[in-house]
Amino acid sequence: MLFTLGPFHIYAYGAMLSLGYGAAVVLALRETRRRGWSTDSMLDYLICVFIAGLVTARALFVLRELPYFIAFPEELLCINNGLSTLGAVIGFGAVTIWVLRRHDWDYLELADILAAPLALGVAITSTGSSRVGKATALVWAVVSDGQGFHPLGAYQAIGSYLTFVIIWKLRWKVKFPGQLGLLAAFGLGLTQVLVGFFTEGAIFFNTSQISGLLAMATVIYIVRETDIPQGGEGYMEHYRALGPSRAPWHRRIGWIWGLVILLSIYYLRALKS
Repeated sequence: MLFTLGPFHIYAYGAMLSLGYGAAVVLALRETRRRGWSTDSMLDYLICVFIAGLVTARALFVLRELPYFIAFPEELLCINNGLSTLGAVIGFGAVTIWVLRRHDWDYLELADILAAPLALGVAITSTGSSRVGKATALVWAVVSDGQGFHPLGAYQAIGSYLTFVIIWKLRWKVKFPGQLGLLAAFGLGLTQVLVGFFTEGAIFFNTSQISGLLAMATVIYIVRETDIPQGGEGYMEHYRALGPSRAPWHRRIGWIWGLVILLSIYYLRALKS
């Protein structure tokens, strides 16, 4: 819990989820405007997809832990104690399919618009996570009751943020519609797999790792087996016109400050708790 406002308790995960989604919305609207899409329609979509994803993520988590919530029904609306990644994907997918049909959007271009915002939003949200993994004596461990544990939230933030940086750096080199979306799916999937190895109690692969492996396998299958449509000469020209960065080397690695800020937020919050 970060702080209280009268009878309301403000939790770290909920606060960082709101901040992460807010940053993702700002970035997504910027990309929408750059491509000439309707920002009003995109904002409506982002609001709907957030609500649907949050509701289904929480509902599936509650169903999975039903005996606990039967015993403690007052915890039903406290999202700080868990959300289901699969539930979020279901809610996101359902709303997206409906919106694609309603607005006749190109799903490949939509994937490119959402790629970088999604990775950045997940990175920021992860800094509010209280999940820890196996016991460890590493210097960056989160200490609880004198015992150090792997900081799963920090690992998730690092992997997601690096995915965002890769997408952002390569956006002007994109070759076909949907390429940025595939990069996001592969990078976030790989992060899930790697973080899962530090999770306590996993016999082989846990649910998050299986989801990550499926995402990575899907990307590989699409790239290898699908006749990917090439973008026209004008596709992503708004980025290609930027060309390679000619900034000094110390400015090209400015993204490192973003990573430092994320990890600082995570560890300051962890030390406070």
